[in-house]
Amino acid sequence: MIHQHYKSIFTVWILPLVISITALSCSKMDDYKKYTASGEITYIGKVDSLEIRSGYNRVQIRGLFIADPKISSCRIYRDDRVDSITVTVKRTNGVDTLDLIIDGLSEGAHTFEVVTFDASGNRSVAATGSCNVYGERYVDGLLNRPIASGVLNESGDATITWGDFDVSGGALGTQHTYTDENDNQVSLFTPADQVSTVMAGYKSGTTFTYRTAYLPDSTCIDTLYASLQTTGVKTDITAAYIKNAGPPILAASSGGRWGIPADWTVSDDVKNADGYGGLDAGSWLPGAALSIEAGWGLPEVPNGKIYQTVTLPAGKYALEVTTGDCSDGGPQKYITVAEGVTLPDIDNTPDMALKHMGMVKFALNKLEFELTEETEVSIGVQAKLPDTGTFLKVFQVRLFSLPD
Repeated sequence: MIHQHYKSIFTVWILPLVISITALSCSKMDDYKKYTASGEITYIGKVDSLEIRSGYNRVQIRGLFIADPKISSCRIYRDDRVDSITVTVKRTNGVDTLDLIIDGLSEGAHTFEVVTFDASGNRSVAATGSCNVYGERYVDGLLNRPIASGVLNESGDATITWGDFDVSGGALGTQHTYTDENDNQVSLFTPADQVSTVMAGYKSGTTFTYRTAYLPDSTCIDTLYASLQTTGVKTDITAAYIKNAGPPILAASSGGRWGIPADWTVSDDVKNADGYGGLDAGSWLPGAALSIEAGWGLPEVPNGKIYQTVTLPAGKYALEVTTGDCSDGGPQKYITVAEGVTLPDIDNTPDMALKHMGMVKFALNKLEFELTEETEVSIGVQAKLPDTGTFLKVFQVRLFSLPD
C-alpha cells in the first residue's frame, strides 16, 4: 500500500509536466512555421575577394564568383543603400570576375555592399567595403614640383634642375612638353626621385609646359595632376658678352698674390697693392677671384669698380655672381648694372644704376633687369671700403637671357 501511494503521487505530478512540455513544443513549432511559411531560407554564395578601388569621381569594384554556380546577378548598394545597381552574372565552369566602374560619385568617403542572387531570388549575405573618392577639391590642392633653375646651354640642350619636394603625398613625377629646334613637340616624364632633366635640342626663346602627377593611394585607378604651368628656360649668353667670367679669373698682369684681371676695367683705387689689384690669387682660395680689398697694409678704396661694358639687345636678363667670403657689415658692396660705359660713383649708385643689389657672401647673387631697346650697359661689382680689413671676392660671373 505504501508503494502504491507513492506511485499515485508520481502520476499526479508527472502528467501536468508532460502536458506543459508538449504545449511549449507546439508553440515553438508554430513560431517556426510562421517564419518559414514560404519555405526554408536558402542562402547562396557571396562574392569573394571584394576590392573597392578609388578614383576621380568614380570607383572600381572588383570581386570573384567562385563557389556557387547558381549566382545569376548581384546588386551593389551604396552608402547605407541610398542607391544601387544590378549586374547580370553569367557563370562559367571556372572562376568568374566582377569588374565594374561606377561614375559620377561625389568627393569623399563611400561605403558599398555587394549581394548576390540566384534565379529564384535567393540572396547571399553582403560583402562590404569602402574607399575614398577624389575630386576637384583634392586636385586643386596639388602642387607642382618647384624648378630651381632652367638653363639653355651652348650645346643647345636645356637642363632643368628640380627643387626639393615632399613626395609623401603620392607624387610620381613631372610631365613636361617642349618645342625642339625642328619645331617638334617633345614630351618627357621625370620621376620624382630624379634631380634634373635634359631637354635635348630645346628651341631658344620658346616656353615649355609641365605638371606633376600624383597617385593618391595604392588602390587608385586614376593618375591625378596638378594644374598645368607654362614657363621658359634662361639662356646662358655669358660667352657671347662677358669675357674672363671664371672660374678661375685670369690675370692680364700680376705681382705675386695681387694682379689685374684680363678683360675687366678696374678703377685706380682698386689697384692699391703697388699698382696691382682687382684680382686675388692667394693660395688659400679655391681659384683666382675678382677682388677689392683694403686694410692689412692696403689703403682704403673710396670708389672701387670692376666692370665690363657690352651692348645688349632688348630683352630680359639675369646677372648671376658667385661670391666667396666678403667682410661683414658697414662697407658698401654692390653688384651693379648701369647704362653707359662705366658704373656710377658708388654714392650715386642707388639713384643712377639701372639695377643694383647688395652683395651677399658665399652665395649665388641673382640680379634681373630688362632693356626695352638695344642698350650699352656696364656690368660689374663696386665697393667703398675703409682700410680696416674689408674686402670682397667674386669667383664667377654669368649672364643669362630670360624668356618673355
